[in-house]
Amino acid sequence: MTQKFDLIVIGTGTAGSIIAKECRSAGWRVAIIDSRPFGGTCALRGCDAKKVLVGAAAVVDWAQRMQGKGITFQDLQINWQELMQFKRTFTEPVPQKA
Repeated sequence: MTQKFDLIVIGTGTAGSIIAKECRSAGWRVAIIDSRPFGGTCALRGCDAKKVLVGAAAVVDWAQRMQGKGITFQDLQINWQELMQFKRTFTEPVPQKA
């Protein structure tokens, strides 16, 4: 079976999804192709997830470096299980199909 499209988007990340939606809204026939889960690298395993993990490490680092300089803390540490659970609140709800 042969199908014709006005636009074929490779990847379901933010950029591809936005342009696909805009073109579809304009009446174009659009196909999106991705070999990985819908949502793209940034949302699922790249930028966003990295920012949470790096941000947590930065909080601990800054607090430790500021100890005795106006910042006081007791037993500041990263709870890895809780941090990963938080990260999953925005990486797991991505639908399998758009």
